[in-house]
Amino acid sequence: MATPVLGRNAVVKKDGVEIGYATGVTVSIDVDLIKEYQIGSDAPAIVAPGTKTYSVSIDKMFIDNAWAEQVKAGTEVSLEIAPAGATTGKPKITLNGVIFTGWEISIDAEGVIMESVEGEAKEIVFGTY
Repeated sequence: MATPVLGRNAVVKKDGVEIGYATGVTVSIDVDLIKEYQIGSDAPAIVAPGTKTYSVSIDKMFIDNAWAEQVKAGTEVSLEIAPAGATTGKPKITLNGVIFTGWEISIDAEGVIMESVEGEAKEIVFGTY
């Protein structure tokens, strides 16, 4: 039986540089379905995969306004996620052409200031180190 991957070993990089103070990352793939029905039938005549969306969100401790400025500018970046760490043979997820579409900051009087960004990629590639 395989051993589960622990998130504490994960590495997240933006444009080849490890993101400091990242606390969470979510990557998702959504595929729209093309469904067409013909007259006289309640079953689809055509069911096929349609457009794909590769979404990503990152939560991290706030350092400065750099990430917010990238959202404003529409800067395109690449992201690399290594869920099990960046050692040889471990899985790697690469998101190319990421454009951040949202930014948020949360301030709590008793804790660390957090920021989160979300965006979409043009391409997702699964591989290994």
